[in-house]
Amino acid sequence: MRNKLLLPFTFIFLLFGMIVSYIVINNDSALQVMLSFDSGSVYTTDDQALLAQYVHSDRIDIQWSQLLPEYEKQILSEYQTKQPETVSDLTEKILRSIEASSDLDYQAAMRSTQTVSDFDGKAVSIPGFVVPIEFHPDQTPSLVFIVPYYGACIHFPPPPPNQIIFARLSPGFQLPALSEAYLFSGILNQGLYEDPLGTSAYELAVSEINEFIGQPDDFRSH
Repeated sequence: MRNKLLLPFTFIFLLFGMIVSYIVINNDSALQVMLSFDSGSVYTTDDQALLAQYVHSDRIDIQWSQLLPEYEKQILSEYQTKQPETVSDLTEKILRSIEASSDLDYQAAMRSTQTVSDFDGKAVSIPGFVVPIEFHPDQTPSLVFIVPYYGACIHFPPPPPNQIIFARLSPGFQLPALSEAYLFSGILNQGLYEDPLGTSAYELAVSEINEFIGQPDDFRSH
């Protein structure tokens, strides 16, 4: 008798679970968006259309070297040196810098706005540092550059434009220190943005920013 009474409740429970699963899978509501992001998030855009587009896309984790055209990557790689640990290393670094200053191909690559179209319009995640350009009234960044290494465009010369990503942010992103790296997720597109701090050849419609531990730059030695 007891088992017979449990059967209807079991059926109702299973039916309820199927209905909830169907709603989550097929509904574009904020619930689905919230479930898709992890607990390390420090920023989520208020653009619901962007969130829905990102959620329904297959995210690609990319590195900075992938944003360089192959021939420019080869030119820039010729002058990459490890961080100097000895006088000999320092001497080599100085000599390579002098050589690079007279290499026209290298100088052109350092100013290049040539981009890679492989990720155009795709949902991506890329780690980097923030360079604020403008601020909202609440003093949180509204326009930013995303760069591969700390100090770019501020303490050091900017990297090539195709190694800088421009982004617009909704109010609320608290930036405790410029030295902290983050993982930026959103829809990447080619697009030129010029500012006294630098020029970018890519634009990211940022859906979310997460905490990041590690070195974002996979191309240069730091």
